[in-house]
Amino acid sequence: MSAPPRWASLAVAAAIAACLPVVVGPAQASASPISLPSLVDSGVYPYPGAAEILAAHNVRLISGDGHILLADCGTPAQGDIGLLKIWTTDETIGDDGAGRVCFQVTASAGVLNLEVPGVYEIRGDGQREGTGHPVTAQLRSDAGDQLTVDVDPDGSTPVGLGADKDASPTMLLQLRAGTGPAPVSGAQTAVGKLATTGRECTATLVGPRWVLSAASCLATDPNQPQLAEGPPASAAYVVLPGKAAAKVDWLSPRPGRDVVLARLATPIDGITPIPLATAAGTGATVSAVGYGRDGMTTTDWTTDQQDSTQITFTTATATTLTAATGPLVCSGMAGAPVLSGGKLAGVLSRAGQTGCPDTAGSGSDVTAARTDDLTTWVGVITSTSADHTWSLADMPATATSGTSVASSADSAFTATGLPLTATAGATWKTGDTYSPAVALNGNTGSLSAGGPAVVTDADFSLSVRAKPTAAGGTVLSQDGVNTAGFKLWAEAGSWRFAMSRSDVASPVWDTATAPAGSATAGVWTQVTVTYKAATGVAILWVNGKNVASVGHPVAWKATGALRVGAHKTGAATVGGYFTGVLSTVQAWNRLSRTPAVNSHDFDGDGRNDVIITDAAGDLWMYPSQGGSGLSTVSGANRVKIGTGWGSLKWVVSDWDADGLADVLMKDSDGVLWMYPNQNGHLSSGNRATIGTGWANYIHAAGNANNTAKADLFGINNTTGALYYYPDGKDKTQIGNSGWTNYRIFPADFNNDNRADIMAIDTAGDLWFYPNTSQTGVTLGDRTQAGSGWTKYKAAAMDLSGDGKTDLVALDASGNLWVYPGNGNGGWASRYQIGVNWTINTIG
Repeated sequence: MSAPPRWASLAVAAAIAACLPVVVGPAQASASPISLPSLVDSGVYPYPGAAEILAAHNVRLISGDGHILLADCGTPAQGDIGLLKIWTTDETIGDDGAGRVCFQVTASAGVLNLEVPGVYEIRGDGQREGTGHPVTAQLRSDAGDQLTVDVDPDGSTPVGLGADKDASPTMLLQLRAGTGPAPVSGAQTAVGKLATTGRECTATLVGPRWVLSAASCLATDPNQPQLAEGPPASAAYVVLPGKAAAKVDWLSPRPGRDVVLARLATPIDGITPIPLATAAGTGATVSAVGYGRDGMTTTDWTTDQQDSTQITFTTATATTLTAATGPLVCSGMAGAPVLSGGKLAGVLSRAGQTGCPDTAGSGSDVTAARTDDLTTWVGVITSTSADHTWSLADMPATATSGTSVASSADSAFTATGLPLTATAGATWKTGDTYSPAVALNGNTGSLSAGGPAVVTDADFSLSVRAKPTAAGGTVLSQDGVNTAGFKLWAEAGSWRFAMSRSDVASPVWDTATAPAGSATAGVWTQVTVTYKAATGVAILWVNGKNVASVGHPVAWKATGALRVGAHKTGAATVGGYFTGVLSTVQAWNRLSRTPAVNSHDFDGDGRNDVIITDAAGDLWMYPSQGGSGLSTVSGANRVKIGTGWGSLKWVVSDWDADGLADVLMKDSDGVLWMYPNQNGHLSSGNRATIGTGWANYIHAAGNANNTAKADLFGINNTTGALYYYPDGKDKTQIGNSGWTNYRIFPADFNNDNRADIMAIDTAGDLWFYPNTSQTGVTLGDRTQAGSGWTKYKAAAMDLSGDGKTDLVALDASGNLWVYPGNGNGGWASRYQIGVNWTINTIG
């Protein structure tokens, strides 16, 4: 018989402590210390019956999550999955005298802390090539060296003496299968488990890529819930019922309470996020749902099954809810949502835990961190795609309405953060539409970043929610040396945006002016600006509508600080202070938006234009003029862009995805040509062939897939078949015979981000064919959208600027109409934009 095993002094507490993350980073958001015991769980539990197993098998099993279990080595394989087999030099290990011990992995992920001495080989549980669980093994040599080994899933992995006869014997300390937590189940599909090394908690989906949980789950010390904005210090995962584990790539902690937003690397489809409540729900019985240890049994010691409990919180502070005599709530429930009327009013933080497994407990009180006042903060962070986002809603827990603002954090998910620092005259405001928000007094109050937020001679975008309470005042600007590079302000009831042409004390400004009444005292407005460097056009948007634009031909780089609530008026002076309330400032170093359907913008001002050929065969561009929420087409500003087009078949589309509309023309030989738009003019010299064999085809263009490039559509008039060409290639038939001589208009008519087909048949009936595919084109059942269109000439575009596809149509009497799309495949009441139009083709 061999010598007794060399048991190390590894205890349960040491094993767990070794797994805890070390969190480092910049200045951290902090909350009040949590009184013990915290509801953060270690993720492992003492292995049941460990003493008996040690006596019977000479194997010390310490702790695990219940997904890697000791098994009889004679257990037959289940399909392609068998057992993990550990071979040792000690023949007293196991029960067959072979020095072998076996384990079964029962889920896609699991962990087991143990001590097995003299290990020289580990056999994966896959029974054929390409099968088996991915497993890592942590070992320690007699010399004290630690090593981690990736186990071959379907083969044997030598370790210690098995890999090197002169090596020191090794002690197996841990087996870990997969990554992240094991799959979970439960009725609340938006409530999942958040796991990092040595920690498990509960988390709630509040956006497709965001969960809300307890900051203590990811903090260095669960009793001091302090976290830095940024990536987690160690790998963290979230798993929701029926979904694979998703990695966490960003943390946004809420200052002053045990709350954190965690962003997922991939969005979750098919689960509806849970909205935030607007009241704390004290005095009423509410439910808390999570993955706590109170559901453990002697036969099932996992925490994969969702559990719920009813709690009546009787006390509320500004940041917490407390139930003095709550129900049994055990570890693992940190971050569990407190649901009031199905909405998220708080997340569990700590509890007395008397009666919970593996703890002595200290009472029956339950405490939650409030979230009912975080609607603005959560909404801003979970919906932003900006390079910089200042929610202006991160009011400290100790502040109240009227308290001076010190600073506001920048949730910069992909860039270096630029927190805003406030001056006197900036105060917190609560109880408004966006709450908290920042109020500025109009004479001293402003905020500024430590540097520029955008590059002003390249593409950029800005957005802010603003409620002026007095006339005038700058909302956003960015410093140069002697002046501002740009400024966004309100004047005479109108929003305005201007860019300066040079960095001098009194520069020339290029200004876009919104219609009067767009900036109303006491009314919240979302104001957005986009600047496209290639065209030199800045567009001003108010509440999502393109209301004004201006050309800025001379761009320069303003490298000073972003300023909120004022602008630089000289080398050492600041003025133009804003009076009112601000929320949600965002900045992008790219174009954040264009009109939702924007394939007909010929002059680059962000509005779709009308292209026609007249009776003489000349090709004209009629620019959209905007105004009053309706677009008009001005003949006075029309531009001739071609001659000799009278007999040609052509359509308009942004074929090269540069933001400017091009023209696709079919010649008499059936060659399909693309005429590129170069700064508002068609370039015949740079035309390119994009197809041949189109002589007997009707052609159209739209964008139905996930690429920026337009797609082609074609009707074979001989067979009547309808085809789809993604990115102009590899046609797919999407309609059988019967389409001969139809006129088709591919565009998104029902606002689901997929190009549908609007068609006029040979009888003059107008039909809507919805696209039901997520990645290409599958046409659903058609519905009739009109009749009497035989003599109408039409084009599809968003001419009204509301993000919905319209039809621009010319009747037989020369009247030009807009049929405004209703976003559901139909039309609102038409309005007239032209008379006496004698044209050959419209596009």
